[in-house]
Amino acid sequence: MSLPYLFDLVDLHCHLSTSVTTHLLWEMAHQRGIKLPHKDYWKFLESTKLDPKNSYHSYHDYYDLVQKVQSSPDAIENSVYEAISLSYRKANITQQEIRFNPMRRNMEGLYDLDRIIFSALVGMKKASMIYPVKTGLIIEMDRRFDEKLNAIIANKAIEFRNEGVVGLDISGPAVPSFKMSDIVKPVEKAKSFGLGITIHTGEEGEISEMWEVLEKLSPNRLGHGIMCIKDEKLMAEIVKRGISLEVCPSSNLSLKLVKNWQEVGKILNTLKQNGVPFNINSDAPVILNTNVKNEYEKLIENEIFTLEDVKKSIKTARKHSFIKD
Repeated sequence: MSLPYLFDLVDLHCHLSTSVTTHLLWEMAHQRGIKLPHKDYWKFLESTKLDPKNSYHSYHDYYDLVQKVQSSPDAIENSVYEAISLSYRKANITQQEIRFNPMRRNMEGLYDLDRIIFSALVGMKKASMIYPVKTGLIIEMDRRFDEKLNAIIANKAIEFRNEGVVGLDISGPAVPSFKMSDIVKPVEKAKSFGLGITIHTGEEGEISEMWEVLEKLSPNRLGHGIMCIKDEKLMAEIVKRGISLEVCPSSNLSLKLVKNWQEVGKILNTLKQNGVPFNINSDAPVILNTNVKNEYEKLIENEIFTLEDVKKSIKTARKHSFIKD
């Protein structure tokens, strides 16, 4: 289904790792001499497709590989440019926030973090000069990092806040060593400097973590956050605080965190009925073979969204975007 009125779209939840075409990753890896799991391009291409047998945690193995390939100033610049330009050409995205972790792209200290972030900003600004897209970078901390490393990342986001970095996030699979309290100070400091805060939570795991995120971090947005539908008090608190959810249907379906489109419909209807603000995003456009335009088309095709729902989602995205005019 192709709907002509789907234009001028917004994507607030888009990971750099999964927004770059496979052939570009292949070429960058060979140019830099990075060993790939396959020597044949077609086998490599096949390996980048999300296998239905994969678990949520094995999904991050692909991220780890791509982050290595993107680990140089030139590679990060080209990757950010490719991600933004591809989104505009494929889905008419005119406002986009790209998120990535610079410390997972500096070859364990070989490259300076400032240079990596600067290169990402160069790629972003270059794309915005060529395509009519408002852009911003969200810097990611990681649950697998210790308190010190995450504090360094937050400080780097603050340093580049006037250059195009618009927000701070934390992502990565849950690990026993991580405590939400470890990032309270970095998050509070980032907020004090005007950065937007979005936290990956409520995609899977325990609802108690969502409560902890709200109470300790008080973010502006939640990455995914769909598990809140299991707790009416939690939804009410999200509404009270004016927090918006970054919903990514195809991502949740592909990782089997949601069974089918029917369940997607139930989740979104519950959010609507409880007045929870949310918008639709791509999350991992290349690896999932999707984009925001395609997400809206699927929602309409499955009779989950009407045109008015699409308009409201786009309006919500613009309202809660960290990119300011």
